[in-house]
Amino acid sequence: MQVNIAVPEQVIIGIVIFIASLLQGVFGFAFILIALPLLSIFLSVKVAVPLLSLFLALLSGILAFRFRGKFDVRGVMPLVIGALIGMPFGILFLVKFDEGFIKASLGVMLIAYSVCSLFKTGFHLPGWAGWVAGFSAGALGGAFNITGPPVVLYLSARRSAKLNSAWITQLFFCMTSTALIAFHIALGNITWKMVLTFIEMIPVMVAGMFTGVHIFRGIDEEDYKKGLFVLLGVMGIMLFL
Repeated sequence: MQVNIAVPEQVIIGIVIFIASLLQGVFGFAFILIALPLLSIFLSVKVAVPLLSLFLALLSGILAFRFRGKFDVRGVMPLVIGALIGMPFGILFLVKFDEGFIKASLGVMLIAYSVCSLFKTGFHLPGWAGWVAGFSAGALGGAFNITGPPVVLYLSARRSAKLNSAWITQLFFCMTSTALIAFHIALGNITWKMVLTFIEMIPVMVAGMFTGVHIFRGIDEEDYKKGLFVLLGVMGIMLFL
């Protein structure tokens, strides 16, 4: 796959990466949900997905170290194993289907996630649901690099402690993103131009992430999340149309 990224596109990519990294620093899950829909306006989804996998692996690795705690094998391994099973199905979807259909599917997924997040009610899931959440996350990750929604909803339903949930989520993102990179390399979806773009944008990503971590101390988390979910719903409608 040949990728030619012009200078104006580099500026756009930098702005998107900074904003998405900032939100990831605040909430720990918003990077791909923001970056992919925005980049899809300017780049092919089949280019944006493997490119963003490089950023997500590094970003989630940094945040996993920040939120590090006791390693809970029972908490994370069902999610990871389920995700590894689901990834090939998602990558097959990305490779085989038409660009317009992929964007419309991403739009539907964003709309559904934003609606569920805005109007969710209290519920509880059993431990075995982690395998289903992991498989769903892997399939979404293979297709869109979006592994967060099933995992976040599962951990919320399990009523895990806040810090432990944040650490498990970032560890899961780091492990699954690394696996996704390996899949994309094997299929030739990641090029040297993508790698160079990734390296150039690392300072932008780090600056955005630490800005988000700093902002987190002074905002109303619930109100900001509602605004984020409304924004995701609007972007989902735009992609679908």
